[in-house]
Amino acid sequence: MYSKPITHLNRGAIIMVVDCSMSMQEQTLLNRVPMRKIEAVATVCNYLIDELLERAKRHDEVRNYYDIAVLGYAGTEVRSMLPIDTDTGFVAINRLAEAAPKPRTIVFEQHTDDGRTTDATFTLREWIKPEAHGKTPMFQALSRAYNMVEAWCAKANNRQSFPPIIFHITDGECNDASDADLVSIAKSICNTSTEDGNTLLINIHLSPYDELPSEIFPTELSRANLSPHYRTLFEMSSTLPEQLDSLVASIAKPASSGRHRAMAFNASPCELLTILNIGSESINLA
Repeated sequence: MYSKPITHLNRGAIIMVVDCSMSMQEQTLLNRVPMRKIEAVATVCNYLIDELLERAKRHDEVRNYYDIAVLGYAGTEVRSMLPIDTDTGFVAINRLAEAAPKPRTIVFEQHTDDGRTTDATFTLREWIKPEAHGKTPMFQALSRAYNMVEAWCAKANNRQSFPPIIFHITDGECNDASDADLVSIAKSICNTSTEDGNTLLINIHLSPYDELPSEIFPTELSRANLSPHYRTLFEMSSTLPEQLDSLVASIAKPASSGRHRAMAFNASPCELLTILNIGSESINLA
């Protein structure tokens, strides 16, 4: 279980579900650079897509290793944030590469071990654009993701694949359903499966305040008193399989024994990047 390598015959599926509501206009820091939360999330998601594209390259050719989707939700709608829209919501990575936007240069301030400050420059394609407005139709977005992974897992040529991974990134409260409804749709998502295991739903809550402690891949409801939404987030998240312990143990906070939940609470944008990297690395390429 959770061991199938990705090949062009047995692709992987990755969905990023992004909160694009008004609260995502609030300020945060990514690598000490001030920006809006939605800008930080877009930067991190764009980095992951670039990374997946590089992993899918073989001899300068992008192989059809991944089906990618990015769903943004705000106001009363859920929409694809990728430059290509399809009936299924997924875009094959090799097709996405054909629509690649021109890379742009980003400069981050970095602090070295000896106390010096330097500028780190790298290029990044803007696959998704940072937009934030309106309310938070979280249930509608997760329902869309459920329909997508249910259909993907049902396809005969995906039955032998590593199960889909969904990264749900939010900083706020749902406006279109109760907590019980959210837990119910999340459980429906987690009950979809390939022959290699159940779909993994990773819920990532971004911190509204820098001073609040983050909790990453917890094993128990240790901080349920911090927020009324903490318990809901915990119950919405997959229990990570033992096969992924070696990957998540290095960043789990606080460190503890037991089965890890696929969630982060009060995560910073830098921690978000680490979580997305860890999650995507759980799928081994052949």
